[in-house]
Amino acid sequence: MMFSEVSVVFMVLAAIVAAVLVLDRIMTKAAPPTEKTWLTDYQYAHRGLHNERYPENSLPAFANAVKHGFAIELDVHRTRDGVIVVFHDSNLKRMTGVDGKIKDYTFADLRKLRLDGTEYKIPTLRETLRLIKGQVPLLIEIKRKGFAGDLERELYRMMEEYGGKYAIQSFSPFSVRWFKKNAPNVYRGQLSCNFSLCKDNFPAGMDRFVRFFLSKLLLVVQRLGVNFICRPNFISYECQKVDSRLIRRLRRSGAPIFAWTVRTREEYERAKQYTDSIIFENFTPKKRSVFWEQNKAS
Repeated sequence: MMFSEVSVVFMVLAAIVAAVLVLDRIMTKAAPPTEKTWLTDYQYAHRGLHNERYPENSLPAFANAVKHGFAIELDVHRTRDGVIVVFHDSNLKRMTGVDGKIKDYTFADLRKLRLDGTEYKIPTLRETLRLIKGQVPLLIEIKRKGFAGDLERELYRMMEEYGGKYAIQSFSPFSVRWFKKNAPNVYRGQLSCNFSLCKDNFPAGMDRFVRFFLSKLLLVVQRLGVNFICRPNFISYECQKVDSRLIRRLRRSGAPIFAWTVRTREEYERAKQYTDSIIFENFTPKKRSVFWEQNKAS
């Protein structure tokens, strides 16, 4: 009798483990492109090819990337009056010295500010597109908290008028899902990382139950368990974790893997073993035609 009970418990536990593994496979499954794309033919300059002279996400940083033949990763927000601008942080302070949320300012207000003590202003997406003119592809990160809507809709309309190569990515599965549902022709990527490294995810004083719920949600996003919502075509993952079992499995399934943000040659050498392209800053990598082909042949 005791042997029978142990067997039943063992079988139940085995069934639970099997169900969890199957569910994990289903939830994390991506939707790789069915044919060769341009996505991995380029390496991506993080917020443009910026340096001491040219601030991140500025027009001269984008021009510098075009000059050197690199694709461009950039970030978009909407202002209070609905203008899509290119800027990374939700708060203006780090790059402009003004402490305030970008969503609370009109575009006219933002135009008075300067980037990182230089003469350069926060550009609109439209200005950026006029500068780049399709010369290199764009990887556009949608900065979004909450559900998708007006930003995604206006971004898609603007990019369709533009006509150059572009893909979108976001930490928000809702933004990625918007493109899956409304613009499946646009390559879409899910961004993720080890959220335990992100100390600013939980504001001071947050209710502990809300904190608990959000921590579990972030764990799901970290594990790419939101892929079933948006079925991304590619994955952008923090470069320190691209050797994980999950990322290796997704890559074997055909999903292109991007490593972000690669900041040193040492990180570059490590990332090439596990990824198909990189998003980089602070150094200039070798050209893809040499670097990536050599890696594939080795």
